[in-house]
Amino acid sequence: MKEGQKGLITDFDNTLVKTMLFVSGHMRETCETLGIGCPNQDKLLAILKLNPPFEKIFQDIFAERADEVLAKYRETAMEKPFEPINDGLKTVKRLKQEGISIVIVSNRINKLPERLEQAGYNQNYFLAIVQPKEPKPSKQAYSEAIQTLKQVGVKEKDIFIAGDSLDDYEACPDHLTKRFFALLTGPNTEEEFIEAGVEKDNVLISISDLPNMILNNGRD
Repeated sequence: MKEGQKGLITDFDNTLVKTMLFVSGHMRETCETLGIGCPNQDKLLAILKLNPPFEKIFQDIFAERADEVLAKYRETAMEKPFEPINDGLKTVKRLKQEGISIVIVSNRINKLPERLEQAGYNQNYFLAIVQPKEPKPSKQAYSEAIQTLKQVGVKEKDIFIAGDSLDDYEACPDHLTKRFFALLTGPNTEEEFIEAGVEKDNVLISISDLPNMILNNGRD
């Protein structure tokens, strides 16, 4: 067990991979196939900000045709690979090299290992993939991940959390909020994170800033 070993709990969608880009692009192609109108980006962004269950995204946009559009969307979705977030691959590799244990926590993990591999990530770099029993933004959402990190010798004072959504931040236990890093790679803005309580220095434009922040920050 390495003294001072650090751990990172990270979101998946829009934190490690470009989910919004994929969803908007594949939804547009699906609408074109069905010959129906596709929602504009502002409407889609507004819905994604709420971080609803995936099926509800289609219900909110397509109403009575939601099931039809979702079924068509899923027919070919897995044929199209997810892209890693900018600098994601090299950042995760560096985190691993620095001895930082990484746990992914996502409300939706169906096909997540396949998507992780499609995006080029080495799955051996991740300690675990967790779908919380109480989904984010529940304050219990990170409980299993925290225990997983403790089991490999990471103390709570050395646990950090990263995500792109307000739900990711709101799920943080109170004693870990100062170790939350907000990535501006999803639907929420810097202003929204700061208003919610994230420290300004912990709002990051790029995931590549994470290793240095984890290695040099969060000291009690």
